[in-house]
Amino acid sequence: MFSTGFKYFIGVTVLSVVALVMSLFVLDQLAIAGVALSMLIGSTALLAGIAVVTRDGQTKTSSPELSKDLTTQSIWPLVTSVGVVLLALGLVISSLVFFSGVIVLLAALAEWMVKSWSERSSKDSGYNSSARKRLLNPIEFPVLAALGLGVVIYSFSRVMLAVDKSTGALLFIGLGSVVLIAGILFVLKPNMKRSVVVAICAFGAVGIFVAGIISASTGLREDLVIAKSESHEHPECGPERSKHFDKLAEGNLSLRSSVDATIELVDGKLSARIVGFNKPQNSVTIRRSTPTNLIFHNLDAKEYRLVANLGDLASTEPEGKTEKNLVCTQLTAQGAEQALVLKIDKPATVGTPYLLSVPGLEGQSIELVVP
Repeated sequence: MFSTGFKYFIGVTVLSVVALVMSLFVLDQLAIAGVALSMLIGSTALLAGIAVVTRDGQTKTSSPELSKDLTTQSIWPLVTSVGVVLLALGLVISSLVFFSGVIVLLAALAEWMVKSWSERSSKDSGYNSSARKRLLNPIEFPVLAALGLGVVIYSFSRVMLAVDKSTGALLFIGLGSVVLIAGILFVLKPNMKRSVVVAICAFGAVGIFVAGIISASTGLREDLVIAKSESHEHPECGPERSKHFDKLAEGNLSLRSSVDATIELVDGKLSARIVGFNKPQNSVTIRRSTPTNLIFHNLDAKEYRLVANLGDLASTEPEGKTEKNLVCTQLTAQGAEQALVLKIDKPATVGTPYLLSVPGLEGQSIELVVP
């Protein structure tokens, strides 16, 4: 028969080997994790060997007469199997599922081993239960409280995102008042039954959780749906006004430090004013891989935007196609200013220079020179 210490150490060794093998498929950079897992495997294997040789320091095999009634049913084997399933799914789905499986598996194994140890500590089931509580309750209570609080906060956030602003404010005030009244009640009635206190807290938490599920199923309120559609990831750089990209366009710039050039549009002509040059320039030198700050000053009667054409980018769909790499300002009114920040990592290819232009004005452009 193998000793208890050998079983524990060989179990940790096997799990570490499994984690190392799975990490080969999940992690891109395995240097630190691979060394750590390898050292853990070597250490636990050595301790397992020492445990099996020394028999956990026992000179003779002890066989205490324990009652079979002390062993109770446990849910942790089922939770352990769930963790193993998450590990397997994580290899196919995502690293988040994989590491969630690692956490579930380690927690279930720890609970399982402590439960098994506590049931063998004596012939008294009450003492065995207290031994388990003394070991795990200082860990279980903070973790469960954090998880429960996180679920309540997330559920309440779903409710606030589903209702309109005025209703949300009233709901927040009402819920805060209920919490305050409950706290006052608990203070004024210190001898209140524990079951009543638990029932009140559980009822409130379950209510918020159910409300969060219902709110999540209904979706976001209308103004948030509109705001979500206002994506600036792919700005609309044409001459026409964009419904979302040109919303609340800036007109004045307060921060003017580290400005490399001011691009001016006067009477349909585009020019660049650069520090150190007295006359307007037709080209701007851009430092490679360094943010360059430009100011677009529109002195024309109409609204225009400044567009930087930085060549072509490979398109994700369909494969093999390219699309224009455009960076632009919002529509700028007469006399207003807009900032444009460029970061170019490589020079332009021969025959296709980088250009600053204004949509709607033909023949007006400024070349961007990247050394």
